[in-house]
Amino acid sequence: MIVLIYLLLAVPVLIIVGIVFAVRRQSTITPSYSQQAQEEDARIYAESTRVMEATVADALAAKARDPRLAEMSQEDLVYEVLKECYDPEIPLNVVDLGLIYEVKADTDGVHVKMSVTSPACPSGSVIADDIKTKLTDAGFPNPKVQIVMEPAWTPQRISEAGRKTLGI
Repeated sequence: MIVLIYLLLAVPVLIIVGIVFAVRRQSTITPSYSQQAQEEDARIYAESTRVMEATVADALAAKARDPRLAEMSQEDLVYEVLKECYDPEIPLNVVDLGLIYEVKADTDGVHVKMSVTSPACPSGSVIADDIKTKLTDAGFPNPKVQIVMEPAWTPQRISEAGRKTLGI
């Protein structure tokens, strides 16, 4: 009985001592940065953020001034947005990959019918969510994406530009 009491008291003490030693060891391994190093990291981060924002702003401004966009139909504009959506497993946008089967745009919303490369493709919902997000961000109301399996997708649906990109 006394041995059991000693064990009940010793085990928590050993656990606490082990935690203290682990924290001390980790503190010697983990480098602590000086105030100067932290300020330098913050400066580099702020500068890279400014550069990225300027690059994105320039790209959007150039696209906004593209005179072709003013002459496009709503469906064509949707296809332009869809060219910014990629299959996470294949380095090609969903339009050139041939996943988009139909686009209907009206004042109530945008309806997109798409397929996936195989019925077991786990990326279908990810791609659909990306499409909805990009269409919403582009100002299209109520985007809806329907994943269809008929007709089945085949590599022949890949566009000529897509084939060049993939090297096939």
